[in-house]
Amino acid sequence: MRITSGSLKGRKLVSPGVKNLRLTEAKVRKAIFDILADSIEGSSVLELFAGSGVLGIEAFSRGAGEVTFVDNNPRCIEAIRENIPQEFREKSHILFQDYLEAIDHLDNLNKKFDLVILDPPYKKGLALLSLKKICQCCILKHYAIIVIEHHLVDDLDNAALDKLQLISRKRYGDTGLTLFRFRAV
Repeated sequence: MRITSGSLKGRKLVSPGVKNLRLTEAKVRKAIFDILADSIEGSSVLELFAGSGVLGIEAFSRGAGEVTFVDNNPRCIEAIRENIPQEFREKSHILFQDYLEAIDHLDNLNKKFDLVILDPPYKKGLALLSLKKICQCCILKHYAIIVIEHHLVDDLDNAALDKLQLISRKRYGDTGLTLFRFRAV
């Protein structure tokens, strides 16, 4: 697994070696960051269900100001720590928590993000649950972007909450990539 572009292009990352962990394909990662393009520079990023941390590190590679990584698996947390380049460690925050606890924790800290990237386990309804929880809490800056990598059977149509505007919906095999913009009401 290598970073696809930016200042860290080609950098090799370690996999946590966790059974049933699905790594985001390079073409999907590239598509995410091609769509986001200019909105990454200096942004505050939250990566939920971080796994190896590849999406957050891709964000660093393209100029993100800070990244918060969240995962509830100790092997994933180890891999994230190992994968974060030295020059980005002071701008990294790693939370060893369940995603719901982490969202509440960040909300209690009054932490706000420009970009939230989530790649939950497929076919468990976690994409929709995560999205609803994020919108209930106050962790998004006005016009923040939410990127969700999900299985095509994970229905996000019920997530058309009044605070979200659909930006893009793409398909890569059985993987869906959906982007929303948050609008504070």
